[in-house]
Amino acid sequence: MAAENTTLHPTDKRILDILQMQGRIPNVQLAAEVGLSPSAVLERVRKLEERGIIERYVTLLDNRKIGLGTIAFVAVSLNLHNPDSIENFHRFIADSEKVLECYHVAGGEDYLLKVFSRDIDDYEHFLLNSLTRTKGIDKVKTMFVLSTLKRETAMPLGEVEIGNGGKAAPKRRATGKKRRR
Repeated sequence: MAAENTTLHPTDKRILDILQMQGRIPNVQLAAEVGLSPSAVLERVRKLEERGIIERYVTLLDNRKIGLGTIAFVAVSLNLHNPDSIENFHRFIADSEKVLECYHVAGGEDYLLKVFSRDIDDYEHFLLNSLTRTKGIDKVKTMFVLSTLKRETAMPLGEVEIGNGGKAAPKRRATGKKRRR
């Protein structure tokens, strides 16, 4: 899926930066931080939601503190690349609570999964009784996370092109010559 060429108004970028770090910030405080009225900020956020730029609001949990201390990245290769096999795998992924992320990738494998489990035994049960029993899977390669050096969810908005927010282009300076019509 190709990235959309989306430009953002500088104020919208600022709003998104703040919301990514402080998702529960009160609208009045958000408005004060970006220098707009609360109603103007609310309207901008609503438009960002309608455009699908803001997909949803979530709470991030510490996986270890809720008993899911084992993280595995799992590379999966399918043996059949026909629509039924792919659809079957996609259904399995959609229904699996242990798989938090799944990416269709290029390279030696077809998919990369991020799987959370209580421990190695819990992962093994998932692997042997769920994942490898899914029709169409050829190979599974598991890599366990030993420690996490960086865990970010905020998108790097510094890379996003800034637009003029739908405003008219700047006027040209007068040169003293008349324009032809």
